[in-house]
Amino acid sequence: MPTALTDTQPPPVILDLRNKPLHPSPPRSPSPSSASSDSSTDPLIAQVIAGLRGTSEHVVPGQTSEDRKFAYKRSIPTMTLYSQRGLEIYEDITNTKAYYPFAAEKEILERFGDEIACRMFGLPSSVLLGDEGPSDGKDDEGEKVYERTGAGNKPADKEKWGDPSVGLHNYGVNGSSNLPAALIPSQGLAVELGSGSLDKTRHLLRSMAKLLQPRKGANEGEGVLKAIDYKALDLEAASLHSTLSSLASVEGESVTTSLDSSPPTLDSTPNGHNGKRRVSVSGLHATYDEGLAFLKAQQQQQHQSNGANGFSPSSGTSALSDSPLSSPESSPTRLPALSELSALEDPGRRATSILWLGSSCGNYTRSEAVEFLRNIELREGDTMVIGIDACADGPKIVQAYNDPEGVTRAFILEGVDVAGRTLGPETAKVLNQDNFEYVNRWNVQLGRHEAYVRAKSDLSIPMPDGEDVELSSGELLNIEFSYKYTYSEALSLFHLSGFRLIQHWTDSSHSHYLYLVEKPRMWFPATPTSASRMLGVKEEEGSNEYGVPRLEKWEEMWKAWDALMLDIIPPSLRFTKPIPLRHIPLFYVGHIPAFRDIHLSRYFSEPLTSPSHFADLFERGIDPCTDEPDKINHWHSEVPAEEEGWPAMEEIVQYERRVRDRVREVYAKFEGRWERRLARVLMMVFEHEMMHWETAIYICLQACTSLNIPPGMAIPDFASLSRLADREIAHERAVLGPNARQQRLTFDARTIEVGHDDDDRVDEQVAFDPSHEFGWDVEHPQRRIEVGAFEIDALPVTNGEYLDWLVKNGGLEESKLVPASWAVSEGAKVAVKTLYGEVPIEYAREWPVAACADQLERFAKDKGGRLPTFGELSVFLQQNPVSTPLSNIGFEHLLFRLLFPAKGATAPSFPARTAGCGSGLRRRSRRGRGTTTRCCTLVTRPTLWTASTASSSAAATPRRAGSSGRRW
Repeated sequence: MPTALTDTQPPPVILDLRNKPLHPSPPRSPSPSSASSDSSTDPLIAQVIAGLRGTSEHVVPGQTSEDRKFAYKRSIPTMTLYSQRGLEIYEDITNTKAYYPFAAEKEILERFGDEIACRMFGLPSSVLLGDEGPSDGKDDEGEKVYERTGAGNKPADKEKWGDPSVGLHNYGVNGSSNLPAALIPSQGLAVELGSGSLDKTRHLLRSMAKLLQPRKGANEGEGVLKAIDYKALDLEAASLHSTLSSLASVEGESVTTSLDSSPPTLDSTPNGHNGKRRVSVSGLHATYDEGLAFLKAQQQQQHQSNGANGFSPSSGTSALSDSPLSSPESSPTRLPALSELSALEDPGRRATSILWLGSSCGNYTRSEAVEFLRNIELREGDTMVIGIDACADGPKIVQAYNDPEGVTRAFILEGVDVAGRTLGPETAKVLNQDNFEYVNRWNVQLGRHEAYVRAKSDLSIPMPDGEDVELSSGELLNIEFSYKYTYSEALSLFHLSGFRLIQHWTDSSHSHYLYLVEKPRMWFPATPTSASRMLGVKEEEGSNEYGVPRLEKWEEMWKAWDALMLDIIPPSLRFTKPIPLRHIPLFYVGHIPAFRDIHLSRYFSEPLTSPSHFADLFERGIDPCTDEPDKINHWHSEVPAEEEGWPAMEEIVQYERRVRDRVREVYAKFEGRWERRLARVLMMVFEHEMMHWETAIYICLQACTSLNIPPGMAIPDFASLSRLADREIAHERAVLGPNARQQRLTFDARTIEVGHDDDDRVDEQVAFDPSHEFGWDVEHPQRRIEVGAFEIDALPVTNGEYLDWLVKNGGLEESKLVPASWAVSEGAKVAVKTLYGEVPIEYAREWPVAACADQLERFAKDKGGRLPTFGELSVFLQQNPVSTPLSNIGFEHLLFRLLFPAKGATAPSFPARTAGCGSGLRRRSRRGRGTTTRCCTLVTRPTLWTASTASSSAAATPRRAGSSGRRW
């Protein structure tokens, strides 16, 4: 236990935001600390009245006879549980042996607090953990930690990001600095939604304080960060004041309630600082919506004051001793200026992280959780830490929410008293805990715990409007749901709400997760259909991933394309050929808009976009035969031989903008009244851009040590992710057995249907159908193929397995067997190429190997197997569709595998036919060549890969998007 300091800390600052809306929020069902704040009266009154009035029909939580026993018409708002007294009882609940969620989350924060503190502010874990990782003896990570270094990126043996001799914020050695200065954090802001007692959070605050302490060799004793502010948000001002005061008293070595964050000198101890820097803590008396609106307003205020350089506090020199915000009773009528909230003279960028701990997410329905998270706005570089209960053990859950000591029962019944008092003394005489009993159950079908109160007798509840509410003896009133989320359900939740998973941490039993997420610039989430089905929420109406692309999908694609071609690829690479068989990157910057413009002009019989000669220059690239690179069997654009002959990048970018505007004009004119032919043109051009995005990534990987840092996404901490992978694999083997990762899947012989009916020759005669799926020439018509019985490995071949095979057979020196996705340096040191540079094989052993068909065929043959046929792979993908959030594609998560399995497939003989739009573009299936490399990668859009999945004649699943998935 940390020793408290002897200095007297000032009272904590509590900013009162209750019932002072900053921005309107959409209505949603009541959840803890998340009431609507657009009423001039206490919003809880309206919620209690609405809940008691109830619905005209009973709500049956399921479809079984047991579910009908828990049918209800009325409810009591969950918010009633979180009164001052309710919070006190809840603290007692956390001390019971049965209540596992609190202990599990506390274990995570105690064990991984240092790692989480680093990652939530975008820092590598090595700045606190060094090369070894957590010091609990459970994570042995070898001799060095790899850190991303931008251009010229190579594994650093002696110097790495975070070392004082290198400098924390240059993102690499040798002066390399390819990250915009505006995104380099010098401060941190953590805002916790529903902070409660802070008994768990204190562990994370201790870790945050470590980031402030002077580092040996740093300039003027600088810490990793200059300052960190922590703001606890809660509904009860008095509770906030009490918990923050207690926190400052007990954790005085780590936190301070003083808002004067100026760093102490090392040789003095002013105000009892003892030369230590501490996290500045304060409170926000607010609902979730009010607190998030306040945070958004602060960001906008900063944007107006300092321009678009990120959210950081304004300059200021005075503390808040004279501020009206210095007492819990204060209630300002305006937003405080940023200068009032920070005293730093040189703020720099402040990385913000929102904490949502305690499984509070479970108090929303799944649809409400999606809506709530979707409305949270994060800047690039900001994060959110979400605690989610993943337990599915029914008896354990029931006991956790109805402990033998009766503490939870008292907590729930206190909510009844609060509801009664909220409506007045007359109501409280009847609506009180003496007239009710607590009932709970685990609903396995809906994945939630359900808490009810049951009327002990017939009751007539007086209401403010004079119209009493009549309750029958035994009638149930719902008061709380607590949804649990499996890993797959959590990922579906994030996909539907626009979040990308950075990494996660679990307790030792894997019953609770802390997820670190962001809202990135480049990301292609899983199809809404697959994510909605996996989460069990209503699918978006009118969604057809293979019909006319929605305009927002174009914008999403363009944003990713610009980040790749204009940001990641530096000017020095624009005229080089990382892959000799392809054009220079500059060509593709012009090819994408030219191809799009040519087909729009052809359809509308309109002139080409200016400059029209770009259509000739950029219309078509080269596709040489891989066996005979000098042999090209088709017409292609004639391009300049010298750099000086190419148009300037600025000219091409302006051309692209004009063509994009043309697409937007098409949508403005034809949205809602499409013609089938135009819809086909748009879908074809859209998928063409998706494919070029992916192939452009392959080009970049061959020059990965010269790339700029990918913008708008968290920098992966490969050492930390590797430790996580090791823990996950160890847990998997402990639960499923030592051979769990060697299991095989068996499939019986069957007939499957592949392709679909999409005849473009009848476009002019057939009316547009929003549900129609467009495809390529080789996908039409639908046909049946016979697939024999077969077995297939459950997991793809990993880098580690392939490397071990190479070493055993002495093949590491044989260049034909070394994948192009690897880099081999002196001493046979192997690294894997990524957009973040070359990652040592030690951190990438569990990723699937990306190799060519010949290499994989050789590997499989030596192992006594072979590569799957087209039909076999189609059968496999039917049951394991990659359109789900579990598939590591579309820039999902950099955990176990950067690549989906690269599989070879024997291609069936399909009738050849020219693409109907006259583009000359044909799906290259390499018919007659025996095997083809079929690979779906980290960067692939889910819709692009799932175009090749098949559906079984026995189970009519969608042609592309499946309804189930699994973790690779």
